[in-house]
Amino acid sequence: MGMGDWIEGPSAPSGGNTGKKIVCYFTNWAQYRQGDGKFLPEDIDPTLCTHIIYAFGWMKKHKLSSFDASDDTKNGKKGLYERVIDLKKKNPNLKVLLAVGGWSFGTQRFKEMASNSYNRRLFIFSALNFLRRRRFDGLDLDWEFPRGNEDKKNFVELVKELREAFEAESKEKKLPRLLLTAAVSAGAETIRGGYDVPAVAAYVDFLNVMSYDFHGKWESMTGHNSPLYAAANETTWRKQLCMDFGVKTWERLGAPKEKIVVGTGTYGRTFTLANPKKNGMNAPSSGGGDAGEFTKEAGFLAYYEICDMLKKGADYVWDDEQLVPYAYLGNQWVGFDDERSIRAKMNWIKANNYAGAMVWTVDMDDFRGRCTSKTWPLIGAMAEELLGRPSRGPKNVLPIVKKPRTIAAKSTQTTQAPGAIKRIDNLKAPQSAQPVKDEAPEPDTNARVVCYFTNWSAKRKGKGHYEPEDIDPTLCTHVIYAFANIKEFKIVSTEPVDEGTGGAQKGFWERIVALKSKNPQLKVMLAVGGWMLGSAPFREVTENSYRQSLFVFNAIDFLREKGFDGLDVDWEFPRGAEDKKRLAGLIKELRVAFDGEALASKKPRLILSMAAPASFEAISAGYDVEELNKHVDMINMMTYDFHGDWERQVGHHSPLFPLYTASNFQKKLTVDYSAGEWVRKGASKEKLLVGIPTYGRTFTLGDNNLTDIGAPSIAGGKPGNYTGETGFLSFFEICDLLRSGATLVWDNEQMVPYAYKEDQWVGFDDQRSLKLKVQWLKQAGYGGVMVWSVDLDDFKGSCTGQSYPLLTAIKEELKGYKVANLEVASSNVFNSYGQLVDPDEVVCDEEDGHISYHLDKKDCTMYYMCEGKRRHHMPCPTNLVFNLNESVCDWPENVDDCKHISKTSSS
Repeated sequence: MGMGDWIEGPSAPSGGNTGKKIVCYFTNWAQYRQGDGKFLPEDIDPTLCTHIIYAFGWMKKHKLSSFDASDDTKNGKKGLYERVIDLKKKNPNLKVLLAVGGWSFGTQRFKEMASNSYNRRLFIFSALNFLRRRRFDGLDLDWEFPRGNEDKKNFVELVKELREAFEAESKEKKLPRLLLTAAVSAGAETIRGGYDVPAVAAYVDFLNVMSYDFHGKWESMTGHNSPLYAAANETTWRKQLCMDFGVKTWERLGAPKEKIVVGTGTYGRTFTLANPKKNGMNAPSSGGGDAGEFTKEAGFLAYYEICDMLKKGADYVWDDEQLVPYAYLGNQWVGFDDERSIRAKMNWIKANNYAGAMVWTVDMDDFRGRCTSKTWPLIGAMAEELLGRPSRGPKNVLPIVKKPRTIAAKSTQTTQAPGAIKRIDNLKAPQSAQPVKDEAPEPDTNARVVCYFTNWSAKRKGKGHYEPEDIDPTLCTHVIYAFANIKEFKIVSTEPVDEGTGGAQKGFWERIVALKSKNPQLKVMLAVGGWMLGSAPFREVTENSYRQSLFVFNAIDFLREKGFDGLDVDWEFPRGAEDKKRLAGLIKELRVAFDGEALASKKPRLILSMAAPASFEAISAGYDVEELNKHVDMINMMTYDFHGDWERQVGHHSPLFPLYTASNFQKKLTVDYSAGEWVRKGASKEKLLVGIPTYGRTFTLGDNNLTDIGAPSIAGGKPGNYTGETGFLSFFEICDLLRSGATLVWDNEQMVPYAYKEDQWVGFDDQRSLKLKVQWLKQAGYGGVMVWSVDLDDFKGSCTGQSYPLLTAIKEELKGYKVANLEVASSNVFNSYGQLVDPDEVVCDEEDGHISYHLDKKDCTMYYMCEGKRRHHMPCPTNLVFNLNESVCDWPENVDDCKHISKTSSS
């Protein structure tokens, strides 16, 4: 068709609601243009767009952040975020999203963020908070571009987890769900190499296909920025470089039409002609065109700058094959979209039933009416065609000089597909693979001695009063602070003393962490949960992925801020299939997050342990032992409280073995059986820590003459002078009972002592029984002991003059014991076969022989080239180092972490 007989398709009825989208990008750098190019949020006509996407947000340490100082409202001055969102006052149906990424942002930050679950969750939860606080309606991912199998897989994981979190957060807070969109390439090779199309499309609300920038100054011949169709005489490769082919590639690979939003440009790509007389498509060029008066970028003009060029007498040519115009003036050439081509594209969108159009960008249309008296000629035409908006004036009113299209001879030159450009902010200096030697003397045992400290022990009076400084930090390998609480799915304190009152009055958390100054090898952890907290808060946390992830990531921040070395999960007790599944899921997510955070922060990984029941029934009812064992560092078996004042006969609460006469059920209520049950269910012995009580369970006898195990009782024993709890005495209170004349009995079958005086009876552990328990655990090969609790031992030495007699007995008996299979390898990375691998090793796994480039982290002057699955180790030329940002060999001064390499030393 010629220019005179080009036929427009029918417009939608005026004011009709077609359900189509017009997605308008706004750039936060448009404010810095001078004169008529300056563009602010208030310049936007909010009735023309259904969605506005603010470009761009940024990412810092895998968290969503602002990019420009003007983005956020500060010191009473409204930021651009708020000013764009305020447009919804004029159009309540308008949706405003924030885009993160973009071409200048590069790919490396996305690659690193999406590479593991921890980094992704860190980003996701920062995004939720960031978007809600600023009242955005959603997030647009602009990763330019994922490439290769790993990126492809990780991008799917990212959009999947974002969508799940957005849905869960919406349900949790009873707010409209945040929208999730993605700006994606229209290049066929990039689509196939970087996107699992059906999977990505399943999770996003819509895809903003960037069907522009098909040609530009990076080529040596002219070409249109965004042709609707390819010319018949193009090479096979160049025929792919058009809107029709690129968008339909998404459709062919599985994207639903109703999620495809077609990208259009309100700018043109310009060239400087090598010969002004050769001025058609595919004419030779010598570079980009001159920078525009307002946009000031070579090879690029905003639509209103193109209008100025046409007003100066540029020749306008309509291309009947590609259905787009171009213009030239002297040696300047520009391919662009005008109202006519925009209407053709909108009709094509409607004919193909796509979701709508995306505009890059709203600030480059003729928003001031410089071309003619009509503002917004391009986006206005879109709104008329797609949304049924009333006509804003005559169509096709550009001041043009019509010229017949000149078809250049078919060129044999082809545009090369973009290389695998990978961006990174800082190359990391080579890390030594050798572990750092600890100057402290090697301990005589690698067994763990885990001591719980209770924050309520400071409430006791007299010699029972206990504070963090009363702990002997040389007796324990780990101190666990009990307990923290859970409130609104976050860790919080349970006592005012935890955090202190500020000023000179330090809190217990800080004071207990300070014990590491006396023993640098000591690990101090925080326990969350406990008997008093119960199951309900844990069930609430694990109700959905949003709550669980909120808890996990808050926990990491909390532990790092307070200086703790790890977390002890004390859910007492999960019960039933659902609880069992939830606990396993929580522990797994904690471990994955701890691993990821350590990798990102370069800090030692946070330790993960769990307090676990000794009851075989409780184990079976609530614990997926094999799954839990994969993720925890330690399992603190609570091998005590087998008997107590809830029964009406006396019994020792922590017998090592059963009585010979015990029933089959009673034989299972022992330390030996319970520890074995954890092993039988799939726990590793080296992870199992045997619970040791420093207290006794007491009874009031029904008959003072009947004192053996199994004798009748009528209630718990009398409260101790310091602990003040019925049925319970600390070891130092038991000492007082013994010194008052109580009879001490050794049970040779259960290997534990008990004592009685008048109607009071107590079963407990002393130095003798603890030595036997430690001998037993050494023979069995367990990982050490857990002590409940450090503040119930005779810490003042009131019994024998020796402080901490029970802990001391444990430590003495553990000397020389080496736990088998106990590896300090928390930072090691294993492959799917369980083999230790070097995390810096480059593994090539590219599709279809695709070529990509990778950093050699050990040598700045070398790099890796992947060709499909083949890896080549390549040197840079003399005096150069590898620049991952540009995928080229470059001068050392241009690569941050290679600046130390001089031109002479790199030769």
